[in-house]
Amino acid sequence: MPTNSWTRRSYEADVLLVPLDPAARTSAAALIDQLPGITVADGASLADERKHLERADVITLLVRDLAAVDHDTVIRLGHAARDTGTLLGAVVVTPCLAWSGADEDAGAAVVREYADTVVIVRDMPPVLHLLQVLRGGSRDAAEVTA
Repeated sequence: MPTNSWTRRSYEADVLLVPLDPAARTSAAALIDQLPGITVADGASLADERKHLERADVITLLVRDLAAVDHDTVIRLGHAARDTGTLLGAVVVTPCLAWSGADEDAGAAVVREYADTVVIVRDMPPVLHLLQVLRGGSRDAAEVTA
């Protein structure tokens, strides 16, 4: 009986990951080796990196501390994504799956307003898998070398 392989990619998307706070930047830096083909950009430097925005099929905002989110960066990315027709998603990593401070509420509100999709998870491993799926899934070793 033939076996099905779910490891081949049916598409390959250009994914731009934008960590929005210092904790998210640290987490993204720790994952960089596991994110082949995914561009990681600092939200503050994106004003000079329009080419990344125009090339991306998907922009994913990564948030670890909603209180530290730069609202202007989210707004700028939201407008750029709409102007180019690019999907803008956000992943919020919060262990308790909730927040309560006024700064956190304001950060959550601006992310919800500008992102097309918001995913909330407890820790980083699901983020890695989500980014791999957005990119186009994984490849097995035979396909990579072929």
